[in-house]
Amino acid sequence: MRKILVLGLLVTFLPCCGGSEANSSAVEIPVPTSRSAVEPTVARLLNKTGNEVFLAIEDPQKWMAHGSALYANAYYNEASTAFGHAISINPDMPQATYLLATALWKANRQEEAIVALQTSLALIPEYDMGWRLLADWQLERGETAKAEMSARKAFELNPLRVGTRYILGQSLMDEGKYEEALQLFEEVIELNRAPRWIYTLASQCYRQLGMTEKSEGALAKAGPPFVDWPDPMYKHIPNLIAGKAELAEYAMHRYMTNGPEQAKPFLIRAFKINPEHVNVRVALSIALQDAGQVDQAQKLLEELQGEPNTNYWKQYAGICIATQELDEAKQHIAKAFALDAKDANAHDIAALIADKQGDSTEACREWLEAGRLYIESENWKSAELSFAYANENCDLSLGSMQAFVRAQIELGHFDQARGIIQKLLNKESNNQETLALQSRLPKE
Repeated sequence: MRKILVLGLLVTFLPCCGGSEANSSAVEIPVPTSRSAVEPTVARLLNKTGNEVFLAIEDPQKWMAHGSALYANAYYNEASTAFGHAISINPDMPQATYLLATALWKANRQEEAIVALQTSLALIPEYDMGWRLLADWQLERGETAKAEMSARKAFELNPLRVGTRYILGQSLMDEGKYEEALQLFEEVIELNRAPRWIYTLASQCYRQLGMTEKSEGALAKAGPPFVDWPDPMYKHIPNLIAGKAELAEYAMHRYMTNGPEQAKPFLIRAFKINPEHVNVRVALSIALQDAGQVDQAQKLLEELQGEPNTNYWKQYAGICIATQELDEAKQHIAKAFALDAKDANAHDIAALIADKQGDSTEACREWLEAGRLYIESENWKSAELSFAYANENCDLSLGSMQAFVRAQIELGHFDQARGIIQKLLNKESNNQETLALQSRLPKE
C-alpha cells in the first residue's frame, strides 16, 4: 500500500530530554510554530505528547496520540504531519488515516483529504460513517455523481442512520432525482417520527414535483439539519481539548445536545481553566444541582467574577426554588426579565415560583406567556408542556387552546389533539382555525 508522504517539518519548542541523537536529528516533532501564541494548558499537553514521541520515535501510536492532541486544539496542519509520520511507520492504521483526512480537510487541503479518506476506507470498507463523510465532502465540492455513489454505499451498509438518509437524499436531489429522494423521506414521515430536517427536504421535493399543497404542509414542519453527526473515530478527541475557548465551546455543545450529566466532566475541565466564562459556570451549577449537590451549585454562582447574564439569574432562581427561598427566587427571575423579557424559560420559572406561592392566576399567566413564546420559536415540546401546566391551573381561552393543539399536532400527539379539538368544536362548530387544525389530523 502506498505510504502517505510525511509533510514539511515544523519548528519544535520541545526540550531535548532523552532519546538517541540519531533519532532526534532524523525527524522533528511538529508543534505550533509560534510558542507565544500557545495557551499554557495546550503547551503542557503538547510537550507531554511530544516528549512521548521523542522517547519512542518509531512508535506509530505515540505519533497518533500527539497528532490527536494537535487536532483537538485546532492545529490541523501540524496534526496532519504527525498522523503522516504514524502512517509512514505503519500504513495499516485506518483511524490515523481517517483523522489525517479530516485534519487535511479542516486545513482546506481538500484533494489530499479525499485521497486520505479513500485510503482509510480501503482499510475498513464496511465503515458506513466513512462513506457518509466522503459523500458529504463530495457534495460540498459539487461532485454530485460521486457523492450519490458514496452515499448509496453508506446507506446500503446501514440504512438506519438518520445522517446517512440526509446525505443520500441531498445527493439525489442535487442529481435531479426528486421522486427517489422523496420516497426516502416519506418512508420516515409515514412513521410519524421524522426529524424536522426531513420535512425541509421533502418540501423541496414536493415543490419540484409540482405538489404545492404538500410542499407547504411539509414546510410548516421544517427545520435545520443536525450536522454534527456522531462518529466513533473521533471519540477520544474531546478528552484532549485543552484550549480555553475550544474547551468551553465543546463543553457547552455537550451540555446542549447531551444534557448536564454527560457534559459534567467537560464542564469541570472548562471551568478550571476558564472560571470567568458565565455560561460554563451556570451549566456546571445546573449539573451539580442535578446531582444533588445544591450547596456547591449555589457556591459557584456566589463566586461569579464578571457580569451575570439571563442564564445566571434563571439558575440562581432555580436553586432558590430548590431551597424553598421563593421570595429571593422571585427577585432573581425579575433580574432575568430585565435582561430579556422574551425568554420563554424565564416565564416558566416565574410560573413555578407563583405556583409554589399559591398564586395560580399569576402562574397561569406566566405559563401561557411561556407557551406563546415557545410557539414563536417553534419549540413545540416546551410549548406543549407550558400549555399543559396552564390548562391544569385555569380555563384557557380559545386562542390558547388552539395554540396548545398546534403544539400537540407538530409533535405527533394526535390522540390528545383530537380530544381537545372535539371539545372546541362542541363549543364553536364553525371556527375556521379549529377546523384547519382538525384537517391536519390523520384519518382514523
